[in-house]
Amino acid sequence: MSHILYGVIYLNKRLFFILPQNDKAHFFGLLICGAMFLCGCIIGTFSAGFVKDGTKLSAILTEYLSFYINGGTDKPDFFTAVIDAYKYHLSAVFLGLSVLGVLCIPLLSAVRGFMLSYSISAIVRLLGGKGALLALSVFGIRAFITIPCFFILCVYAYASSTYIFRQAFSKNMKITASPFNSRTLIACGICLVVLLVSAIIDTYLTPHLIGYAASHI
Repeated sequence: MSHILYGVIYLNKRLFFILPQNDKAHFFGLLICGAMFLCGCIIGTFSAGFVKDGTKLSAILTEYLSFYINGGTDKPDFFTAVIDAYKYHLSAVFLGLSVLGVLCIPLLSAVRGFMLSYSISAIVRLLGGKGALLALSVFGIRAFITIPCFFILCVYAYASSTYIFRQAFSKNMKITASPFNSRTLIACGICLVVLLVSAIIDTYLTPHLIGYAASHI
């Protein structure tokens, strides 16, 4: 899991050049979403350790792996991969268009961190050290691509939700620049294209990686 986190941090540094500079709303959004994501990761990691009955999860994982080990003929579902790639990101974008985003976007970050760390930890808990390679093949490339995009969209969405919130509830609000500008559209467009690439990789490359990892368990 540490390799995934290091990769995410590196890619974040490479992609965050498209974030606005010297903007308190964006900086605070990055800070709070990052903190909530980290809290979700910690809770998810510990929660996986408290699962007492892993029989059902083990059976599901065994059936899942046997498909790749035995060379299943069904093609991966591209539509499902697209949904998996976009669901958290589009949720953040839609929340950014309402006052609810001020509270819900950080919570969404926590949920994203929890689901990622819980899934990885559950696999490692069931399979031990050999599960690390499998977890990396299942979640590694996806997390490396989608998590930076998720943070970028969360930052813009949080700033726009904060702007809407202040417009709605602050009577004496100082005039500030609207977050709805060309930079926001460009950032969102780049992220959405990158997520589409992630879905293509999940459909055509990830199954081969999973098959390789499964054959060595």
